[in-house]
Amino acid sequence: MKLLRTFPALAFALVLLGIAGFCAAQESVQLLLVAGTLAAMSWYITEGPRGKTLPRWVSNILVIGVCLNVCVDVFQNRQDLLGVLGRSVVWLTLIKLYERRTARDYAHLLTLSLLLMMTGCLKSNGFLFGVLLVVYAGLGLYVLLLYQLYAWYERSRNARQSAIPADYRLVGPLKPIAGRLAGLHFRTQTVSIGIVGAAVSVLAFLVFPRGVGAGMLGALHVPSSDRMPQFSWQVDLNVGGRISQSRRKVMSLQLSDGRGRVVSTREPLRLRGTVLDRYEGLGRWREQRGRPRRMGVAPPTAAVLEDVHDAGQILTQRFDLVRMSSGSAPLFSVYAPVSVETDKAARLDYDSARQVIKTVEGSPRLMSYTVYAQRNGEEGVGTIERGAWSPQPPWFVAADQDTLRGIAETVLAQAGVEGDRETWQWRRDAASALTRYLQTTGGFTYTTDLSMVKRRDLSEDPIILFLTHSKRGHCEFFASGLAALCQSVGIRARLAVGYVAYEHEPGLGWYNVVESNAHAWVEVQTGPRYWATFDPTPSATLREMHASQSTVADRLRWAYQTFEGDWSDTIAGFDDTAQTEIIENLNQGWFSRIRSAWDSVRAWMERVNQRFYYGPAGYIWMGIVGLALVIAIVALVKLMRRSMAIKSTLQLQHLRGREYQRMLRQLGFYLDMLGVLKRNGMAKPHWQPPLEFARLELVGQARAAELVREITGVFYEARYGRKKLERDEVERARQMVEELSGVVARS
Repeated sequence: MKLLRTFPALAFALVLLGIAGFCAAQESVQLLLVAGTLAAMSWYITEGPRGKTLPRWVSNILVIGVCLNVCVDVFQNRQDLLGVLGRSVVWLTLIKLYERRTARDYAHLLTLSLLLMMTGCLKSNGFLFGVLLVVYAGLGLYVLLLYQLYAWYERSRNARQSAIPADYRLVGPLKPIAGRLAGLHFRTQTVSIGIVGAAVSVLAFLVFPRGVGAGMLGALHVPSSDRMPQFSWQVDLNVGGRISQSRRKVMSLQLSDGRGRVVSTREPLRLRGTVLDRYEGLGRWREQRGRPRRMGVAPPTAAVLEDVHDAGQILTQRFDLVRMSSGSAPLFSVYAPVSVETDKAARLDYDSARQVIKTVEGSPRLMSYTVYAQRNGEEGVGTIERGAWSPQPPWFVAADQDTLRGIAETVLAQAGVEGDRETWQWRRDAASALTRYLQTTGGFTYTTDLSMVKRRDLSEDPIILFLTHSKRGHCEFFASGLAALCQSVGIRARLAVGYVAYEHEPGLGWYNVVESNAHAWVEVQTGPRYWATFDPTPSATLREMHASQSTVADRLRWAYQTFEGDWSDTIAGFDDTAQTEIIENLNQGWFSRIRSAWDSVRAWMERVNQRFYYGPAGYIWMGIVGLALVIAIVALVKLMRRSMAIKSTLQLQHLRGREYQRMLRQLGFYLDMLGVLKRNGMAKPHWQPPLEFARLELVGQARAAELVREITGVFYEARYGRKKLERDEVERARQMVEELSGVVARS
């Protein structure tokens, strides 16, 4: 039986998949290389020509060694219990792979592989692990059902061997007896069970989204020290580790002027999400408590934020979102916003002092919005403070103001920045000199890997450490350093966080914003109510990191991260908010979709009619063509269904080529005869041969019985006698079917 012969290989593949899944969840390439190589070698060593396996006593010693290693691993990684469990299961699986495998050993291997995938589920929700999990689920169902046959066969064979006397050991081996197409039936049953299970799982997933039971196993999960770049409402310089580069798309942006013309610029666009003007010390930036103005907005009406001083300086910013964040989300803008439109009704908070817009907690997640902003009169990108203005600087607490002031004074003296410090010009010149110091002359290095940067003392301010010793950091460190230096000499400065857009599609006017474009910079007050942008991050390094990549590897990485982002948003991040949005779209969107589809078809018909100058008659012609197309599709579907019915009823599955086509074309009359009899309560049983059925006498219907025998005789000559029927013979058979229909209908 071929099914039983395939079980060992499929079970081995499932075990390999379990090891790969845990390694993907652990994000450990080293473990995959070591464990994967040893596991792959086990097949050749144990199942190869020599068939070497580990003795039982060696396996026991290795298991004891694994148990001792677990104790050491737990002591070294006390906060990563899931990782310890998974690694120990991997080593136990490798030991089992090198042992002699019976049905019981295969059960152990399958259980260990399942435990590995369950551990991976608790550790990761990444796209790669999700793909491996889906493949594992499908293959695991097939192998599990196949294991039942394999275990039954092993038990039966062992029972037979034990029942045979010692003198009869040469009796032939046990061979399982199976019906026709056993493999096909087994696979069909497996697929059916899989489809039902998948449907129930999807239904349960939609009904019970993430959030039910959240945090139950949170104590066992330790987040990775690596983090992904993303927008954040606050900055904490104490978070170390490495920031991974991510090409997952966040949103698209199109700029246009007041006349609707697309606008593009060679300079990067800094999309402000929020402003952090409260430094609490020890590397933590927050927003000061303000009094935002709450408002509602519903399409197509725009919410007015500020009065427009110059309509010619209005810039339209259209944002199409890909990554939607739950809860309160920022509405980004390049310049000072004056009004905003959204794709659905929402509630917004607007802080006029910072020109920051965000959705209120509980509002629906937006897919697109448009921000109308007013350009400022000064050069560069800046914002105008419109709220109640106060001469006090933003709240700033640093551990060592003297050190900061000493660095700033030294830099200003070397740059030759002199003059009255109360003038706005001096503040602009000083901020520019301090920016150049961080970008070029100060010897600072931009890096996203801070795993090697260690604080000498927990009380040491990370900004002081960055400016005086490490001189290594990412944009948040550069921005914090510039803001601190400016504050030390009396210049008001604050952090702006958001994204920087580099990737521009020429001709279309769209900027693509990806997760790695998350950025932080500084806004310095250089006028009575004007804040100018200063970006201390080295521009060349920043542009190189954020510029679009064109190599094949970069495009593949981008495609993978796009899939991973979709997986994270739609599957891993599916919560009650996303569930509510789906229900609202289903309830409210059908009418608009149907109307939009009809408008598209009508517009297409108008374009075709205008192109060929048909006039009013063109619509009649297109209607006739459309009706003919519908009739042709219906006829084709009917023909295909009839062909499938003939193939199934007349058992033509094993025929090929011209013989199959001939019978499919000529023997439809027999199917019609069976249909006539079935409609009149004389259906042929599936188990009864056609000739046997034709020999039965129909009570009170001698003519009908005679017609059935004649039609069946013609069918037998063509189907089993391989006779090629002439056209008149086929027509004669069809006439007999029509006569049969009339005879049985009158009786």
